[in-house]
Amino acid sequence: MNRKDFGELLSALRQDLGWTQSELAEYSNIDDAVISQIERGVKKYFESELLFCLANALQLTTLERREFILAASGLNEKQIVRQPSKGTTTDTFHPSKIIDHLLEIMRELRAPCFLSDVYGDTIATNMSVIRFFSIPDSMLENAAHVPAGYNTMRITFNKDLVGRTHVSDNWDAFALSSMLSYRVSTLRYRAKPYFKYLIKLFRNPVEYPLFGRFWKRVTSLEEDRIMNTDLFAYRHEEYGEIKYLTSGITTTTSFGDLFLTTYLARDDHTNDIFTSLIKNGGDEVVRLAPWPDKQMI
Repeated sequence: MNRKDFGELLSALRQDLGWTQSELAEYSNIDDAVISQIERGVKKYFESELLFCLANALQLTTLERREFILAASGLNEKQIVRQPSKGTTTDTFHPSKIIDHLLEIMRELRAPCFLSDVYGDTIATNMSVIRFFSIPDSMLENAAHVPAGYNTMRITFNKDLVGRTHVSDNWDAFALSSMLSYRVSTLRYRAKPYFKYLIKLFRNPVEYPLFGRFWKRVTSLEEDRIMNTDLFAYRHEEYGEIKYLTSGITTTTSFGDLFLTTYLARDDHTNDIFTSLIKNGGDEVVRLAPWPDKQMI
């Protein structure tokens, strides 16, 4: 991330908290002029103490701090990964090889799973996830022609609230966990055109009436987030009381990280449900959102 983009990121994080530049300067104990220089992209060198103070003031979780520090490094995705050379091999610059490998893993997994990118777009999923969340065929069929059609935020926060229909209780906790994960994965990409496109869509109160509320709720949470996993326990509309956690595998590429999320049962009842879903054709893998190229409809 170059200095201009990092400045936009800092500005976005500051505005999420409703602060002016002067307020951020006060809370971080950094001169107003320095905050202005960072946000304008003219400050080229970031002292470690400066980044530490900013991360503290912005109330970033442990996972968010890691993304924030990576963004401040000044390196982009292509510079972070191992570079190809005559003496070494790497697939990080070959999107088709990366996707093919991950799809093969998904076909072998005996659990609901899906593959997403740093923007929250679902690149692929197995059928058990679609059946578990009761995602309508119509929603999948028209996703390619709908803005943010494949994004996890659409499933969770769109006015149709498809993700809410299968959660009979405790939906707030489900939505909050989803938002926490989304904010971590997107943090380094807040200055990218595609993220700006998405966030403008999600902040439309008509189409996404609850997105803004949960986006802001995350900034006020005092609980730290140190694991890329979520624990869920709620009453499913069809399967009753279920308990599971999400386990993530991160693949680092020159186009940004990819996240293979698997649902792991936490009790026998949930395990029986997941096993049945897979046994009845739920292991079929469906390609969805394009990657790494993005479409802005």
